[in-house]
Amino acid sequence: MIKLKNLAAQICGRLVGDGNTAITGIAGIKEAKKGDITFLSHASFQKHLRHTQASAIILGEDIGPHDMGDQNCIYVKNPSLAYAIVAELFNTRSYKRKREVSELASIANGAKIAKGASIAPYVHIEDGAVIEKNVTIYPFVYVGENVTIGSETRIYPNVTIYDGVKIGRNVSIHGGTVIGSDGFGYAWDGEKHVKIPQLGNVEIEDDVEIGANVTIDRASLGKTTIKKGTKIDNLVQIAHNVTVGENSIIVSQVGIAGSATIGNNVILAGQTGVRDHVTVGNNVKAGGRTGITKDVPDNMLIMGTPHMPFKEWAKLQGYLNLLPQLFSKIRSLEKKLHGETDND
Repeated sequence: MIKLKNLAAQICGRLVGDGNTAITGIAGIKEAKKGDITFLSHASFQKHLRHTQASAIILGEDIGPHDMGDQNCIYVKNPSLAYAIVAELFNTRSYKRKREVSELASIANGAKIAKGASIAPYVHIEDGAVIEKNVTIYPFVYVGENVTIGSETRIYPNVTIYDGVKIGRNVSIHGGTVIGSDGFGYAWDGEKHVKIPQLGNVEIEDDVEIGANVTIDRASLGKTTIKKGTKIDNLVQIAHNVTVGENSIIVSQVGIAGSATIGNNVILAGQTGVRDHVTVGNNVKAGGRTGITKDVPDNMLIMGTPHMPFKEWAKLQGYLNLLPQLFSKIRSLEKKLHGETDND
């Protein structure tokens, strides 16, 4: 239980209502009941505010008090950020494990496991690996030779980490992800494809989160790099020698081809594809299914395949919608030119 005034202080919000109201949980606007706090995630949900049973609501400053009646409210500049902070306070999902190394884990003699690490049953750790303090590794994880995993990192079940991969502090890697598998490189000798050895590695910096069933390939030479603060959704493919900058967002089903460079604070929406050796500048936002075929300057909003500025893409969509009408007019003009009538 947390008093509403204490919650308001933690999220730097402006409280309107009874600060002594007891908050015992968090829920969606329609599902909330007495004791819950809820928040307005999108303007389309505003119609539900007057009917919610929640004891308090987190709102943006753009929602006026006159719209809320006598409901307890906390007004904030960034409702989504405030929600994230409050949700963590009520997070009851337990990912914590005992700080011990299971007897059922397979650990090579040359591996170094720091005090306070948690290694679950059926984890396999190869020679030369270094596991720092407070790392948590869940069952059925494979850690290859000379892998380094920084403190406070969490590796969820069925993750595979190939030899030589370096993982920073406070990284989360979700189930089924493969890091450091061979990049896709072959040379044609006239009769068959000859594999190009992939001799580089992968480096993942601090505070990165990687979703489930992601693949990040090792470099052919040098390294594939995911820089600090970047968040990667499920089902993403990142090829060899790619660099993804700081604090970028890579959404589900994105594919980034070899040696591409993604800048800082970039957002690649779902199913976006990036061609090999392309550079995407800082602060670029690419809409869903964008095909990035050449370099993109900083601060661009792009869409379409091949990619183009969003405003240009939106104009083209308007033209496409008019094509049936335009086609009908052209057919009518053709008939007039040939002396035909609509009944012919």
